[in-house]
Amino acid sequence: MIFQQPALLFGLLLVALLAVLYGFAQRRRKQYTLRFTDVALLESVVGKRPGRRRHLPPILFLLGAAGLIVAMAQPILNLEIARNDSSVMLVIDTSGSMDATDVQPTRLEAARSAAHTLISQLPSNARVGLVSFSSSPVLQAPLSDNRDSVSSALDNLLAGGATDTGDALTVAIDHLTASARTQGGGKAPALIVLLTDGVTNRGPDPLQAVAQAKAARIVVDTVGIGTRNGAVQVHGQDIGGVDEAALSAIASGTGGKYFFAEAAGQLSRIYSSLGTEFGYRPFRFDATIPMVVLGTLAVLVGAGVSGVNFSVVVSKILLPAVMAPVVAAFAAGS
Repeated sequence: MIFQQPALLFGLLLVALLAVLYGFAQRRRKQYTLRFTDVALLESVVGKRPGRRRHLPPILFLLGAAGLIVAMAQPILNLEIARNDSSVMLVIDTSGSMDATDVQPTRLEAARSAAHTLISQLPSNARVGLVSFSSSPVLQAPLSDNRDSVSSALDNLLAGGATDTGDALTVAIDHLTASARTQGGGKAPALIVLLTDGVTNRGPDPLQAVAQAKAARIVVDTVGIGTRNGAVQVHGQDIGGVDEAALSAIASGTGGKYFFAEAAGQLSRIYSSLGTEFGYRPFRFDATIPMVVLGTLAVLVGAGVSGVNFSVVVSKILLPAVMAPVVAAFAAGS
């Protein structure tokens, strides 16, 4: 929570001082009462005492005053709310090099675990799909809010073959576009998360898919996985490194981001942040009016309980308190 007029919060010190003075007055009252030695005579004169209920009106007045002071400070709540009808396509490299163990236990297993993490971070109404690719792409799981189908497809991925990144992106983009038409042609947020550990050596140049994704308003976040500047072997053969220049160009061309992960923990954190950032959007809520209402209600209830003249409460307390935020907002605008 932030306040547009934080200096006005110093008024809460006055409320705290009044609370302290009230507590002090109650202690003095109790000490004065105990001076009477004939308790029976005192009870016959005073009658039935209200007990702890007598504290309710002043407590309500103090709470109401505190609420109105907070309202005058113009509180703003920065919240995160779930996006509606968002779609995420996971595009995961399953070429032979994904069996490398430089990322424990293997690159593919780390990618699988991270993908599960991303799915768990998305809101329940988000749809998720999966495309795997090696020598050619495969739509493993169509877009759906059924997380079990995607999780099952992830668990069955196996490494082997070449790397056809361009066709994999095209399959994911086409599926997102077709799904949007099926859902009514709306402009719901769509994201592709592409993970690969190597250079494209099969199919078209993946950069050709950038224009198609941009036209469809699909953001592509790219993730490279492996070891930078290090020789890695899989089944006795040297494998190349990630084409970071191409992945960066794909991401920047579609409004996305490029990430590189050298460890399973890094990859899980990346996917977790992607799920949170895409699945939810910031929402700014002005809490001034609700605080005015709550503070006013507290004062009204306190007045009703104590039996204070209602017109006095309105003219001396409520009207100035309600008008203060309006005057402050007008002064700030001028």
